[in-house]
Amino acid sequence: MTIARRAWLGALPLLATPRLLRAQSGPWPNRPVRMIIPFPPGASTDAVGRTTAAVIGARIGQPVVAENRGGAGGNIGAEAAARSDPDGYTLLIATISATTMGPHLYPRLGYDPLKDLVPVARTCHTPNCVVARADLPVATLKEALDLARSRPGGLVYGSPGNGTSGHLIAESLNRTAGISMQHVPYRGTGPLMTDLLAGRLDLACDNLPAYVQQAREGKLKLLAITSPERWYSAPEVPTVAEAADLPGFSAMIWWGVQAPAGTPAPIIERVAAAVLEGFATPEIRERLRSFSIEPAPQGTADFARHLEAEYQRWGEVVRSAGIKLD
Repeated sequence: MTIARRAWLGALPLLATPRLLRAQSGPWPNRPVRMIIPFPPGASTDAVGRTTAAVIGARIGQPVVAENRGGAGGNIGAEAAARSDPDGYTLLIATISATTMGPHLYPRLGYDPLKDLVPVARTCHTPNCVVARADLPVATLKEALDLARSRPGGLVYGSPGNGTSGHLIAESLNRTAGISMQHVPYRGTGPLMTDLLAGRLDLACDNLPAYVQQAREGKLKLLAITSPERWYSAPEVPTVAEAADLPGFSAMIWWGVQAPAGTPAPIIERVAAAVLEGFATPEIRERLRSFSIEPAPQGTADFARHLEAEYQRWGEVVRSAGIKLD
């Protein structure tokens, strides 16, 4: 069963709550709200998006309907949200790639994620991982980096797409470790996983949740994770910092909620309150942790500061690595 399917099934009890079914007496919301998920079904962002939609819907009294709009590292869905009416009936699952990475990569991006979209709240986070095909002749990340140094450009790594977190975190690792690996972008985690399992790639950098089970079954080698400390769902896997002797190297993949700029402040406040309340509950924590994702809610002001810091960080990575996309 996919992560997204499990998230949807787990959300059904929330969707059945009387509070959701009860009509609101105020002007907002008096009809369903659209939640744009800027990645295809079946991966971590989809699971987070559907869980978030259920959490908010259960607390505002109207269904929040998930709509997948994948492509271009999340930028297609984000642009659709940015161009929507700021009436409170369109929300966006904010992602590290579309909000803080894409603007530095796509010169003709049709929106500004920090001006045309406004922060509502952060929801949760997880690490990325560096994973190898089962028959790659390495047992550790250090050995993989040494192999890459001995064969400049000879190792091939995949990511879920140009401008995704997997792409830029791997490029950050390239730069920090002084190596050069060839990048192959995919259209999401599904096809990336297929080629890695088939041995058509040497390595991949992607969100951790999709790879834990495959690694435990011996189908892949989970070499390291990008969190500052070891992660609860795979405590046997070292961090990049410890595995590669790169002190301070870390990067967390986060999700949140944004809305079109101009959305009334009372609506922003109400959605943010729903997120903060919902993502603090034991039920949501348990559900997310089953996907190797940890709740990490932030209110609007803190999330805004987080977005600005991440925007600056990944802009520097793009400039230093000389990455340019059409």
